Formats: sequence, C-alpha cells, structure tokens
Amino acid sequence: MAGIEQRSPLASFRDPDSSERVVIIAEIYHAIRRYFAHAEGLPAGYDFEEQFAAYVKAAMDAPDRRGFSLASMRLFAGLRNGHTRFMDDQLWVNQNEGPMRIQLVEGCWTVVWTRLHELSPGDVIVSIDGRPVADWVAPFYDYVGSSSPASHFEGWHFAEIFPKRFTVLTDDGRQIMLDLDDAVEQQARGRLYPVEVETIHRHDGLMVIRIPAFNDPRYEQAAISALRDATDAKAVLLDLRSNRGGTTPMNLLSAIMTKPYPGTVFSSPMTIAYSDASRDEYEFPQFPITAYRYGPYIAQPKPDAWPGSMAILADAGCASAGEDFVLRFQQGGRGLVLGEPTWGSTGKPYCRRFPELGMSFRVSTKREYFADGRPFEGVGVTPDRAIPLTRKELQTGEDAQLEEAVRILLLA
Repeated sequence: MAGIEQRSPLASFRDPDSSERVVIIAEIYHAIRRYFAHAEGLPAGYDFEEQFAAYVKAAMDAPDRRGFSLASMRLFAGLRNGHTRFMDDQLWVNQNEGPMRIQLVEGCWTVVWTRLHELSPGDVIVSIDGRPVADWVAPFYDYVGSSSPASHFEGWHFAEIFPKRFTVLTDDGRQIMLDLDDAVEQQARGRLYPVEVETIHRHDGLMVIRIPAFNDPRYEQAAISALRDATDAKAVLLDLRSNRGGTTPMNLLSAIMTKPYPGTVFSSPMTIAYSDASRDEYEFPQFPITAYRYGPYIAQPKPDAWPGSMAILADAGCASAGEDFVLRFQQGGRGLVLGEPTWGSTGKPYCRRFPELGMSFRVSTKREYFADGRPFEGVGVTPDRAIPLTRKELQTGEDAQLEEAVRILLLA
C-alpha cells in the first residue's frame, strides 16, 4: 500500500470484522473461479491461486477497512477487465464529482475538467511530484481494473486512493501544489457531459440528442420521445460521449434501425460438477474450460423506425451498453460513427453486494466479440471518421468535436 495516503472518508460505514472479511473473501473466490469469462485476456503466466493466496493474507492482515478494500481492489484489478472490480463506497467518487479528469489529448496529459482553481481546462501536466505523469499514476492502476490502457485516467473516480497533496508541473513552467480537499466545494469547469438526456434543435436544422447513460429506463425513453419530435429535422446526431452504459437499449435500437443488424458473439463459462471432478489433476485450469458460445443474433427492423439521416458521436468514455448500442448501429449500416474509439469493455456482471458495509464486487460473466469474430474486449468500436479532442477547444470552451460531427453529417 506504499504511497497511498489515508484520507477522510466520503461516507461512513463500519469496518468489516474478521468473520465478515472471511465471508467476503470466500464469496470473491467462488465468484471469480466460477463466473470470470476473460481468462484469455490475462497476462502470460498469471496464476490466480498464487494471487489469491497473497490477497487473503493482505486482506486479513489489513489494519482497517481501507487496507482491506485496497487489497481487494488490487486482486480484481489484476484480472484486467473493466467489468470486474471491487467497490468501496467510501473510496468511490461519481462521474463529474471528482477533483478533476486528465486524459491524453494530442499526446499530452491534459486537464479536461477540474474543480481545482489552480488548474484550467486545456492545461498540460508534464510531471507530478517530479515524475512523468504516466510513471506517477502507474501504481494506482494496480487498484483500478481496465480491459485496456484507457485514454483518460479512470482512477480519478477513486480519488480517495491518491495522496492528499501533490505537486504538478505544467508545460508553461508553473509548479503548483494541489490539495484535493480544496476541490470539494469548487464549481467544475471544462468538458462536462449532461446527467439527463438533452435535446438541441439547431438553427441548421439538425437535432442533437445527448444521452448520458442507459442505466435507467428513463434515458432510453427520453431519447425515443425526442425522436418522435424529429419529424422536421434534417438529420439526428446521437451524442454518446461519456455514456457510461447500463442495459443495452434495445427499444431505442428498434426505434431507429432500418435494416437487419447483427449483435455480438459472446462466450460465457459453464461449470458442470462432473466435468470439474473429471479433470486431470495435473492439468487443473484456473478457470472453467467449458463455455457456451452465442450469436450473432440478427435483429429485424421495425416498420415504424425513424427513417431519417443519423450519426453517432462517441469517445473513450462511451462504455458497456453505450458501446453495445454503437456497435449495432455501425454493423447495421445505420449511419456514420464519428469521434474516438470507445472504451472497449462490456459484459453481464455477476454482482454481490454487502449493503450494511457499503461494499460490493462484480465479475464479468461473458466475453464479447464482433459479429465476424474479431475481438471487442480491450478494443472497442473504431469510428468511421475520427474526430479527436483538441487542447484548443478545451481552452476556449468550444465543442469543436460536435461541430465537426454536425458538418460531416449534414454533408453525408
């Protein structure tokens, strides 16, 4: 746990006692060994039993809740899957509620939004505490699982794992001591995305529908309602940047898809007692070797689907069910996908919650592939036309990505 400083909690939950720790640890072992669907994505030489044994010692020896949670987060992060993780409500910071977000923009670690008054959107951070940014954040990736190196550092969702104070050097020579506690009451500035569905009727006749997530049916229904009002629109642009997923919006797909479209192929592990008992003890695998494979299912269009011209604007923050939507849109030839590659992780997680402790974990139970068998996990959906985020638009507050997407759609 070296380098991770104690911070005041965001919420108040009691520490799990020793018997509760044993129960959580046992549940974790059972769920990962039985349900984890991503063995093929593990690093060469990965030994789960060895990792788990080290985890049990660290988790049981941890002096407090924080140490127990960090040990658990580390075990899950080692599985290298964006839908497999341990969560502690005292360490989690919701989207748009952290101290800041930095991501690689034009090859540089750049502030996308911030609550810290010392930094501004578009500032480039050269080093932190005298070290290159990538080197400084690397230890924290040990606690944040991802299917691929993300274009933005998702660890800021877990801002409570960071040191309370650190010094950044910007590319214009400023050396700034930052205190993350100073961000708590500050108004966020920069590229923030909506928390509700937004519909924009533009003067050029194009309608933009911004959809922040699909984790509540109201988002999908609001988007469908907006489409019903798009009868006079020249075209519709669905803005799914930073769409954090939820449940694949099949009703919204039915409302827009005008040709048959494939879904994904996916595999999911199967555990059969007799099969497990019959394995050669000298070839005992880490995870189930029996799996079922499904897809791709071909969905047929509905006769009342909205027929107009459409495109999607996506980025690396578009994840899970958001990507499922983008993938089907693209594979069904409904319109152009614009922007940046999506996050590259989806799956139906098995979830176990301990509400009295404010803890939970999830294990991804399926690994998806494109309809033609190409890998999806760790890859995501590649846009038909790339529109990268720029430092200039972050500095000016303009949304040049959106304007370029509109231009392309209107010329299509």
